[in-house]
Amino acid sequence: MENCRRSVLFLFLFAFFAAFGVVAHAETVVEEKKAAANYNETLPVTGEARVVEEASSVQQVPVGAQPAQAVALPVQVAPAPVKAEGSQTPGAVQPSPAVPKMVSQDMPEAQVFTTSNPAGLVEVSGYKYPVFFFAPKDYKTDRTYAMIMIAPAEDAKAEKQIEYLTGLAQRKSLFLLAPFVLWPKAGDTPYRLDEWLLTVKRDMVKRFPINKKRVYLVGKDLGAHYAAYMAIKYPKEFTAAALVGQAWDGPFSQLIRPRSDAADQIPFYIALKADGEARSRNQVWFDELQKKGYPLHLVDYKSDEELNDLEFKKSIFDWMESAGQSWETSVAQGQKTWKGKFKKGVKDFFAV
Repeated sequence: MENCRRSVLFLFLFAFFAAFGVVAHAETVVEEKKAAANYNETLPVTGEARVVEEASSVQQVPVGAQPAQAVALPVQVAPAPVKAEGSQTPGAVQPSPAVPKMVSQDMPEAQVFTTSNPAGLVEVSGYKYPVFFFAPKDYKTDRTYAMIMIAPAEDAKAEKQIEYLTGLAQRKSLFLLAPFVLWPKAGDTPYRLDEWLLTVKRDMVKRFPINKKRVYLVGKDLGAHYAAYMAIKYPKEFTAAALVGQAWDGPFSQLIRPRSDAADQIPFYIALKADGEARSRNQVWFDELQKKGYPLHLVDYKSDEELNDLEFKKSIFDWMESAGQSWETSVAQGQKTWKGKFKKGVKDFFAV
């Protein structure tokens, strides 16, 4: 009996110590896990915010400071000259080293031509847009020559337009000019194109032996309409104009303002198809310009093939030369006579 009591007591003590050991071991594991996880049982104070710092990869710019901008400097590449059919290989036209600028320029800073004068059809480098130029063979720098600027058309390339008059230029020793076409969008004004063409035209007159009083404007088809508008708006820039295929009626008609003063007029050579509608559409313009006193010369042609004939082109240039010089002389004499009469009237007034 005594042995039974001792066994029960032993079992009871064993169970008690075993249970106590399990609890102690569990608390030890929990404490170890808390320590490993850096556990914190304290709660944040109400309204306290925990700051989270993040490393930004973007460099901060101080307030009021301007961010730096990368500037791409222009690289000029001299384009290869174009060889005109039946002419000598043109001389290279090279610009001098350009000084980098923040704003692009329409005109080159300095244009230096080689000692051998360029001849034939060349593309002049150094401009913001392509400029095609034809120089007659063996021209002399101690004399001056006439130049024809070809009025641009919407879908015509400048280098193709200049080819139309290359044969005439070779025969008559003329300079030809055809800048890149900056044709305005539908409904827009052509003033930007005007500025570009006139800027290049004035520059080339300075660089080559071109007579300022023998600069002519020629346009074909839609280019003829633009030439009609331009010759009336800028009469001081040209000696005469030739319109082939079209005339004043067109997208820029509302901008055309004929002038009454002879000093603000130039002669017009107009070639229109005999049975075409362009003739009837421009009749009102013929009447208006004749009333204003413009010198007009209207020629009819039957087929488009006639326009490609060299003799036809020669007749256009010969008329512009003759009429342009005669008109300029007449205007100069009229102004001189008017000034003489004015001075005489003033003298007589004070003599009384």
